[in-house]
Amino acid sequence: MKLTCSRNNLIEALNTVQRSVAVRSTNPVLDGILMTADQSLILTGYDNETGIEYRMDADISCKGSIVVPAKIMLDVVRSLPDNNVYLEVKDDTVLLVESGKSVFHIRGYASERYPEIHFIEDKVKIEIEQKKLKQMINQTIFSVSSDLGRPILMGLNLICRDGTMTLVALDGFRLAVRHQMIRGLSENINIIIPSKAMGEIARILKDSDDEVTIFPSHNYIIFSCDNVKVVTRLIKGEFLDYKTIIPRNAETSLIIAPDVLLAAVERASIMIETDDRRFPVTFYCEGKDIMRVTSKTDIGTAREEIPVALSGEPVEIDFNPRFFIEVLRQITDERVLITFNGSLGPCSIRPENGDEFYYLVLPLRR
Repeated sequence: MKLTCSRNNLIEALNTVQRSVAVRSTNPVLDGILMTADQSLILTGYDNETGIEYRMDADISCKGSIVVPAKIMLDVVRSLPDNNVYLEVKDDTVLLVESGKSVFHIRGYASERYPEIHFIEDKVKIEIEQKKLKQMINQTIFSVSSDLGRPILMGLNLICRDGTMTLVALDGFRLAVRHQMIRGLSENINIIIPSKAMGEIARILKDSDDEVTIFPSHNYIIFSCDNVKVVTRLIKGEFLDYKTIIPRNAETSLIIAPDVLLAAVERASIMIETDDRRFPVTFYCEGKDIMRVTSKTDIGTAREEIPVALSGEPVEIDFNPRFFIEVLRQITDERVLITFNGSLGPCSIRPENGDEFYYLVLPLRR
């Protein structure tokens, strides 16, 4: 392998694929990045679950491939003094890196030792704007469970039905649902995608109208956009039908600007040093146009009154402030409808108009 490429482009490629490189794997080859020179320079990272492939332009004079340690390679390229980089494989396992007057020899592995990754695109596909998919992931992924004993809940449930794509996340304390109408979508799909892979996809996606193409199958799913492809294994099992836990009625409802409530909860949580169930943020809904947000800890107290459009029964209810903050930070609507079912029932958050998203948060018991 012999080629010349741009240092800046190579850094971008390395930064992208290293997100899926295994860390301290039992197979040291997976701690590295596969570099393949063919029609273009292809960089691949893989951790036995998720693989990322990045294609970049390069002036290739001799085809070839090598696996190089990810961290060392990235540190070396970042340090190079010139934007022109020359790469050459020596004796199958050593990569020569030259830039300006700097010369490095990085010991790696023969590419034959790297596991084969299949980026095979199925006939079934979903096309969606990158910025929309990125928003859908960011508006749900914080509700994914981290409980290793419940692996199904450690993923995002992707559902396609009747021209709508839905992402669902559930961790036992809260539920996040995001719908998106997609023109031309006719497939019925119900799969579970690991949240780690979805988080990496959200970081790769751009805030643009350019489309990302999704190829789902029974065992894995591929996301393809621009010069990057991501493939990840699916989580096997059946996700909980989220519709069965959504309350049908509400005892109390209010309409509020989410940024106003977010600011009030963030101020109240200043008094709460840790994510401690003993110290909640409390909502008091008693009058017709005021809701009080309070907190009380060993440090001190906080109290704030905010205007709302309130109807129904009075309620006093405690919440983990982090659960509300993570939801409210992702809402871009000017106003939302929040409903309660007594001091122990779940709280629902949805748009004042429409059904693009839905959140459910369980209160804390006193």
